[in-house]
Amino acid sequence: MGQASSSCFKDQVQTSRVTHQTQFGDQSLHHPSGMNMYSQAKETAALAAMAKMAVTAAPASSSHDGGPERGPMAAAMAAQASSSHDDRSRRGYEVFLNFRGPDTRLTIADSLYEAIKRAAISIFKDDEGLRVGEEIGGSLLQAINESRIYILIFSKNYASSKWCLRELAHIVKLSRDNVEKVILPIFYDVDADDVKLNTKLYWKALQKHERDSGKDLAKQWKEALRGVARIKGWNLKDHGLHKLINLLVEEASSLLWTRRTDMLDYLVGIQDRMDHIMKLLDLGALDARFIVIHGMGGIGKTTLAEAVFRQISPQFEGHCCFLKDVRTHDIISLQKKLLSDILNLSCTNLSFIDEGADIIKTRFHGKKVLIVLDDIDNRDQIMRLAGELNWFGGGSRIIITTRNIEFLVKEGEDDNLPTSNNGHFTFYPMPEMNRDDALQLFCERALGHAKPPPDYMDVTENLINALGGLPLALDVVGSTLRGKCRSTWEDTLCKLKKVMNEDVKKKLMISYGALEPNQQQIYLDIACFFINKEKTTTVKYWDAVFGYPTEIEINILKRMSLIKISGDDKLWMHDQLRDLGRNIVHPESHEIHLRGSRLWSPKDAFHVVQRETGTKDVVALNLGTPNPNKRYKFESKQFVGLVNLRFLQLDHGNFKGDFKDVFSELRWLSWSNCSSELQATNFRLKSLVVLELSGVNITKDWGGWHQIMLTEIQGLEELKSLQRLSFWWCNSMKRLPEAALSNLHNLDSLDFAECQSLESVPNVPYAKPSCHLRIRGCPRLCHFEGPYRSYGD
Repeated sequence: MGQASSSCFKDQVQTSRVTHQTQFGDQSLHHPSGMNMYSQAKETAALAAMAKMAVTAAPASSSHDGGPERGPMAAAMAAQASSSHDDRSRRGYEVFLNFRGPDTRLTIADSLYEAIKRAAISIFKDDEGLRVGEEIGGSLLQAINESRIYILIFSKNYASSKWCLRELAHIVKLSRDNVEKVILPIFYDVDADDVKLNTKLYWKALQKHERDSGKDLAKQWKEALRGVARIKGWNLKDHGLHKLINLLVEEASSLLWTRRTDMLDYLVGIQDRMDHIMKLLDLGALDARFIVIHGMGGIGKTTLAEAVFRQISPQFEGHCCFLKDVRTHDIISLQKKLLSDILNLSCTNLSFIDEGADIIKTRFHGKKVLIVLDDIDNRDQIMRLAGELNWFGGGSRIIITTRNIEFLVKEGEDDNLPTSNNGHFTFYPMPEMNRDDALQLFCERALGHAKPPPDYMDVTENLINALGGLPLALDVVGSTLRGKCRSTWEDTLCKLKKVMNEDVKKKLMISYGALEPNQQQIYLDIACFFINKEKTTTVKYWDAVFGYPTEIEINILKRMSLIKISGDDKLWMHDQLRDLGRNIVHPESHEIHLRGSRLWSPKDAFHVVQRETGTKDVVALNLGTPNPNKRYKFESKQFVGLVNLRFLQLDHGNFKGDFKDVFSELRWLSWSNCSSELQATNFRLKSLVVLELSGVNITKDWGGWHQIMLTEIQGLEELKSLQRLSFWWCNSMKRLPEAALSNLHNLDSLDFAECQSLESVPNVPYAKPSCHLRIRGCPRLCHFEGPYRSYGD
């Protein structure tokens, strides 16, 4: 630890009610400005920036009433603050300045007072003329009571002033009773040890007060001094006067806007989520805990973490740190910020990640801390910043937000109840925004109020549908429509149906880019074809395509919040993630190697087949029915170029000509409304894994049996690859030909749905012993043979 300690300055302070400081490190990391979708964090950032500019503005000139005349910037800030803060009551003092006049009035006190005023913050500077008698009263008491921030300037002779100590004791009592009140100490020409009464500097003055005013009062003042000295503050010698004033103004601006008691009014749909997180946090418990908020990009994880952080941080007495966008920052800079926020350590010479982790582990041990690690994407980040629970004191809470819990989940465990490898992570899956909240959020951004006018209701509903209710998308698109006419809204809706919003796309592409190649392929398959398909069936398909068990890849997609598995084993994907996948494979996509690989639109697929422009890059087609009144006949030459085609879906239509070796890679054929006669020859699908057939033309004597099932064809191997055979809406089929099923050596699922005339099902002699017979909506079925595992009607 000796080497680690050499990188850091002395730990000056211990605890504070301040949620987060801004005096160290990368400023972009110190203001956790939540996603626009829920909060007005842009206002906070803007105010902080404007406040900093106001500090360096020219001195104010005197106005006609003798007060300082504010420039346009300060006036604008005051108007903005007033409109947001004073709608319900008269604006009182926000900041109270406590100091000893002879020591600091002509230096830091006056300079800080003017700088804060120029930042359009209402500040009260103590005037000796207001001090009457031995008790605080009148306008002085009112100013202290109504202020939310107290800036205390400790100087060499501070403790000699009874009035300074009276104000201090009252301020400490107020802040103890109300967590919204914040103390910001400044050690002007003294150190924290002086204020803690560890030196003789203040001790002599307190002994005199004890003789003059009594032991009880002197004891109160001593306790107040010691308590405030433990709060993390600023030391003049660490910053210099000008920088220190800048930091104080920024901090006051930030606190006044991020610690509003009515903050939740600006966060649409956040309260229920916060209630769930608070139950998981259980702040009364003495153990340390990791809480993981996970979900897809843009769903509001960071906003929720910020709201919780702001609400509970006062209970951690300044040992709080919010590390935003961890994924995009280097670990050493994050370690420096963590050490500065929690311990006030300035580790300017920190150069090695392991050294930083060792300092955190050693110095945080025994301390009750609140840390947020936002946007984590690998376990190493956690280990370098928060390690294990035994790094921290009892009652510590570490909140993690992530899109991906794969690196936190123990292999082989129940995916619905994930725990970490060490069993100390508690998971909270971020729920989707409900319909009412989505409407409110969009309208707040687009219109400035919670509901649209009647003549905008229809287009608003359609826009929310197009955006899938994703908070990020609602915020981005809603904001762009602010002040626009209805026709612009309608044009935007039309565009969204064809082109994904670029800002939303960039956010979601982060998760896609983190996938391995085969995982990307599976993701694209789901987005284009397999939403609401049974996971079990699709896994059989991918197993055959990639040549290894792909259940693990599905679990990774799930843990990365890209898909969900419904209770009935169906694949589900958010509309915006679906649109992302389809955008990636669009024929005009910028992703050249994937362009047109999955033609999910029947129009695009039909265009390629009709023009015979298919290439080896095309792996899946949905031919659908471009014109249901026409009967299309597809010839082999139209598919010759599609040598890697593995998925084919069509409605109506037929095949004509010699198809020898044309569909050699086809794994999945879904054919609706089949023709009564298959006009193709050599239509052999020996690699087929999934076959779905429907339509009134499917009967015992259907012409496709001999071709597809390879029955009565000498010299050919059995159809060993077929694992799932499904029939739906085959209302003319009473029974299946036994010969059609005789060669199915690998069949493990035989499905019949809404086959109204089906009376019996023959045995599949070579099927797997575990083969399932699934029957739904087949009222006449009364007989089936074979050792099926039956379920259904």
